[in-house]
Amino acid sequence: METSPRKPFNFSGGALCLDFANTVGDRPICNEERLQSFADVLHWSSQARILDEGQLARLAREADRRQRLAGAAFRRAVGFRERLFGIFSRLATGERPTKDDLAELNRTLAVALRHLRVEPEGDGFGWSWSAPGTRFDQVLWPVARSAAELLTSVERELIRECASDRCSWLFVDRSRTHRRRWCDMKVCGNRAKVRRHYLRKKRAPRR
Repeated sequence: METSPRKPFNFSGGALCLDFANTVGDRPICNEERLQSFADVLHWSSQARILDEGQLARLAREADRRQRLAGAAFRRAVGFRERLFGIFSRLATGERPTKDDLAELNRTLAVALRHLRVEPEGDGFGWSWSAPGTRFDQVLWPVARSAAELLTSVERELIRECASDRCSWLFVDRSRTHRRRWCDMKVCGNRAKVRRHYLRKKRAPRR
Protein backbone atom coordinates (compact mmCIF):
# COMPACT_ATOMS: atom_id res chain seq x y z
CA MET A 1 0.00 0.00 0.00
CA GLU A 2 1.37 3.44 -0.97
CA THR A 3 2.57 5.40 2.06
CA SER A 4 4.26 8.42 0.45
CA PRO A 5 3.21 11.95 1.46
CA ARG A 6 -0.09 13.10 -0.02
CA LYS A 7 -1.98 16.32 -0.33
CA PRO A 8 -2.74 17.65 3.17
CA PHE A 9 -6.24 17.25 4.57
CA ASN A 10 -8.06 20.23 6.03
CA PHE A 11 -8.40 20.43 9.82
CA SER A 12 -10.48 23.58 10.30
CA GLY A 13 -13.46 21.90 11.98
CA GLY A 14 -12.33 22.53 15.53
CA ALA A 15 -12.98 18.92 16.59
CA LEU A 16 -11.50 15.66 15.33
CA CYS A 17 -14.93 14.19 14.56
CA LEU A 18 -15.85 17.18 12.39
CA ASP A 19 -12.53 17.06 10.58
CA PHE A 20 -13.28 13.43 9.72
CA ALA A 21 -16.79 14.32 8.55
CA ASN A 22 -15.20 17.00 6.36
CA THR A 23 -13.17 14.53 4.29
CA VAL A 24 -15.81 14.91 1.59
CA GLY A 25 -17.27 18.15 0.29
CA ASP A 26 -20.02 19.56 -1.87
CA ARG A 27 -22.77 17.32 -0.53
CA PRO A 28 -24.99 15.75 -1.67
CA ILE A 29 -23.01 15.54 -4.92
CA CYS A 30 -19.89 14.53 -2.99
CA ASN A 31 -17.60 15.44 -5.87
CA GLU A 32 -14.75 16.29 -3.50
CA GLU A 33 -14.21 12.85 -1.99
CA ARG A 34 -10.83 12.65 -0.28
CA LEU A 35 -11.17 9.08 1.00
CA GLN A 36 -10.83 6.79 -1.99
CA SER A 37 -9.17 3.84 -0.25
CA PHE A 38 -8.03 2.55 3.12
CA ALA A 39 -4.64 4.12 2.36
CA ASP A 40 -6.36 7.52 2.38
CA VAL A 41 -7.94 6.74 5.75
CA LEU A 42 -4.50 5.89 7.10
CA HIS A 43 -3.01 9.11 5.75
CA TRP A 44 -5.83 11.18 7.24
CA SER A 45 -5.20 9.44 10.57
CA SER A 46 -1.50 10.22 10.32
CA GLN A 47 -2.12 13.90 9.57
CA ALA A 48 -4.66 14.00 12.41
CA ARG A 49 -1.92 12.61 14.68
CA ILE A 50 -3.93 9.52 15.50
CA LEU A 51 -1.15 7.34 14.05
CA ASP A 52 2.57 7.83 14.32
CA GLU A 53 4.94 6.83 11.49
CA GLY A 54 5.50 3.37 12.91
CA GLN A 55 1.78 2.64 13.27
CA LEU A 56 1.11 3.99 9.79
CA ALA A 57 3.75 1.71 8.28
CA ARG A 58 2.54 -1.37 10.19
CA LEU A 59 -1.09 -0.85 9.27
CA ALA A 60 -0.16 -0.16 5.64
CA ARG A 61 1.80 -3.43 5.46
CA GLU A 62 -1.03 -5.33 7.11
CA ALA A 63 -3.54 -3.78 4.69
CA ASP A 64 -1.42 -4.99 1.78
CA ARG A 65 -1.43 -8.47 3.25
CA ARG A 66 -5.13 -8.52 4.10
CA GLN A 67 -6.70 -6.48 1.33
CA ARG A 68 -10.21 -7.87 1.72
CA LEU A 69 -10.34 -6.91 5.40
CA ALA A 70 -8.76 -3.53 4.64
CA GLY A 71 -11.46 -2.92 2.04
CA ALA A 72 -14.14 -3.76 4.58
CA ALA A 73 -12.48 -1.42 7.09
CA PHE A 74 -12.46 1.34 4.48
CA ARG A 75 -16.19 0.95 3.82
CA ARG A 76 -16.85 0.94 7.56
CA ALA A 77 -14.84 4.15 8.00
CA VAL A 78 -16.74 5.92 5.22
CA GLY A 79 -20.05 4.68 6.60
CA PHE A 80 -19.14 5.94 10.06
CA ARG A 81 -18.14 9.28 8.58
CA GLU A 82 -21.60 9.61 7.03
CA ARG A 83 -23.22 8.82 10.38
CA LEU A 84 -21.17 11.58 11.99
CA PHE A 85 -22.14 14.03 9.30
CA GLY A 86 -25.78 13.10 9.82
CA ILE A 87 -25.51 13.75 13.56
CA PHE A 88 -23.68 17.05 13.42
CA SER A 89 -25.32 18.52 10.33
CA ARG A 90 -28.68 18.05 12.05
CA LEU A 91 -27.41 19.76 15.17
CA ALA A 92 -26.12 22.62 13.02
CA THR A 93 -29.68 23.24 11.77
CA GLY A 94 -31.33 22.83 15.17
CA GLU A 95 -32.60 19.29 14.56
CA ARG A 96 -32.19 16.12 16.62
CA PRO A 97 -29.86 13.37 15.37
CA THR A 98 -31.57 10.20 14.23
CA LYS A 99 -31.65 7.14 16.47
CA ASP A 100 -29.82 5.09 13.84
CA ASP A 101 -26.95 7.58 13.61
CA LEU A 102 -26.59 7.73 17.40
CA ALA A 103 -26.78 3.95 17.65
CA GLU A 104 -23.88 3.58 15.22
CA LEU A 105 -21.84 6.12 17.17
CA ASN A 106 -22.52 4.23 20.39
CA ARG A 107 -21.52 0.91 18.84
CA THR A 108 -18.21 2.35 17.71
CA LEU A 109 -17.72 4.14 21.02
CA ALA A 110 -18.31 0.94 23.00
CA VAL A 111 -15.47 -0.77 21.13
CA ALA A 112 -13.22 2.27 21.42
CA LEU A 113 -13.59 2.72 25.17
CA ARG A 114 -12.46 -0.86 25.80
CA HIS A 115 -9.06 0.22 24.49
CA LEU A 116 -8.73 3.56 26.30
CA ARG A 117 -6.06 3.63 29.00
CA VAL A 118 -4.53 6.07 31.49
CA GLU A 119 -0.74 6.06 31.18
CA PRO A 120 2.11 8.03 32.79
CA GLU A 121 2.91 11.13 30.75
CA GLY A 122 5.71 13.45 31.81
CA ASP A 123 5.13 14.38 35.44
CA GLY A 124 1.49 13.35 35.26
CA PHE A 125 -0.83 11.10 33.32
CA GLY A 126 -2.60 11.11 29.97
CA TRP A 127 -4.90 9.10 27.77
CA SER A 128 -3.58 6.46 25.39
CA TRP A 129 -5.00 3.75 23.15
CA SER A 130 -4.17 0.08 23.51
CA ALA A 131 -4.52 -1.79 20.21
CA PRO A 132 -3.46 -5.44 20.53
CA GLY A 133 -2.06 -6.68 17.24
CA THR A 134 -3.04 -4.78 14.14
CA ARG A 135 -6.56 -3.37 14.32
CA PHE A 136 -7.81 -1.59 11.22
CA ASP A 137 -10.65 -0.02 13.20
CA GLN A 138 -8.33 1.70 15.68
CA VAL A 139 -8.30 4.81 13.48
CA LEU A 140 -11.98 5.36 14.35
CA TRP A 141 -11.59 5.15 18.14
CA PRO A 142 -10.34 8.70 18.80
CA VAL A 143 -12.90 9.99 16.28
CA ALA A 144 -15.74 8.31 18.17
CA ARG A 145 -14.45 9.66 21.47
CA SER A 146 -14.25 13.16 19.99
CA ALA A 147 -17.85 12.90 18.77
CA ALA A 148 -19.08 11.79 22.18
CA GLU A 149 -17.21 14.60 23.93
CA LEU A 150 -18.58 17.21 21.54
CA LEU A 151 -22.14 15.94 21.86
CA THR A 152 -22.01 16.04 25.65
CA SER A 153 -20.40 19.49 25.87
CA VAL A 154 -21.92 22.97 25.67
CA GLU A 155 -20.07 23.45 22.39
CA ARG A 156 -22.64 21.32 20.59
CA GLU A 157 -24.65 24.58 20.44
CA LEU A 158 -21.78 26.13 18.42
CA ILE A 159 -21.71 23.59 15.60
CA ARG A 160 -22.18 25.28 12.23
CA GLU A 161 -22.26 24.29 8.56
CA CYS A 162 -20.38 26.39 6.03
CA ALA A 163 -22.57 29.07 4.46
CA SER A 164 -21.12 28.49 0.99
CA ASP A 165 -23.47 26.89 -1.53
CA ARG A 166 -20.50 24.82 -2.69
CA CYS A 167 -19.41 23.52 0.70
CA SER A 168 -20.99 21.42 3.42
CA TRP A 169 -18.14 21.35 5.91
CA LEU A 170 -18.91 21.53 9.61
CA PHE A 171 -17.09 23.50 12.29
CA VAL A 172 -17.28 24.64 15.91
CA ASP A 173 -17.85 28.39 15.96
CA ARG A 174 -15.49 29.63 18.65
CA SER A 175 -15.44 33.19 17.31
CA ARG A 176 -16.04 35.97 19.84
CA THR A 177 -19.47 36.84 18.46
CA HIS A 178 -20.39 33.29 17.40
CA ARG A 179 -21.28 34.60 13.95
CA ARG A 180 -18.66 32.77 11.91
CA ARG A 181 -20.05 31.77 8.51
CA TRP A 182 -17.26 29.97 6.71
CA CYS A 183 -15.47 26.71 7.40
CA ASP A 184 -12.23 28.39 6.35
CA MET A 185 -11.97 32.09 5.58
CA LYS A 186 -9.00 31.45 3.29
CA VAL A 187 -11.04 29.04 1.17
CA CYS A 188 -14.81 29.55 1.22
CA GLY A 189 -14.67 33.01 2.78
CA ASN A 190 -12.24 34.28 0.19
CA ARG A 191 -14.21 32.62 -2.62
CA ALA A 192 -17.37 34.44 -1.46
CA LYS A 193 -15.45 37.72 -1.19
CA VAL A 194 -14.16 37.36 -4.75
CA ARG A 195 -17.65 36.53 -5.99
CA ARG A 196 -19.17 39.59 -4.29
CA HIS A 197 -16.48 41.78 -5.81
CA TYR A 198 -17.17 40.32 -9.25
CA LEU A 199 -20.93 40.92 -8.93
CA ARG A 200 -20.41 44.52 -7.78
CA LYS A 201 -18.20 45.22 -10.78
CA LYS A 202 -20.68 43.54 -13.11
CA ARG A 203 -23.58 45.62 -11.78
CA ALA A 204 -21.69 48.91 -11.70
CA PRO A 205 -22.84 51.36 -14.44
CA ARG A 206 -20.38 51.76 -17.29
CA ARG A 207 -18.98 55.21 -18.00
